[in-house]
Amino acid sequence: MSENRKTMAKIGVMVGIGVLMGFAGIAQADLGGWGGEPCGKHQRHHSKEMSQKLGLTDAQKAQAKAIFQGNKDVVKPMVTNLRAEQKNLQALIHADSVDEAAIRAETAKIASIQADLNVNRAKVEAQFRSVLTPAQVAILKALPQKCQEKGDVPPAPTE
Repeated sequence: MSENRKTMAKIGVMVGIGVLMGFAGIAQADLGGWGGEPCGKHQRHHSKEMSQKLGLTDAQKAQAKAIFQGNKDVVKPMVTNLRAEQKNLQALIHADSVDEAAIRAETAKIASIQADLNVNRAKVEAQFRSVLTPAQVAILKALPQKCQEKGDVPPAPTE
């Protein structure tokens, strides 16, 4: 294979990875209770259903709602920042010339934001579990959830 073909192949792979990272980031930002599709659209129905399955008391419902409502202010700027960085990455990918260093730097920024969102998700889930009894935690872990089957974890009850 000629040197030019090798270079073009590398560029093609990098562009493909960049595009996939962008779509993966958008999908991740849109799932898991950050208000996007498909899980966020039916969050209210899902919350009521899960609340019933767990047998939450009114006090537990109020605590859960406070946990998840309070988290919105934390997550919203992170998701906004994530989407802005993804737009920057797309602009770099589709630029007339390839700036490998800039693409790598932008991809690293996106990965860092996604890591922050995942850590936040784990912390909020731990806060929610602390409101539950051991029996309710066992039920929560056993609940089959459509979003989990797709690799996503929907939000816990907020109502």
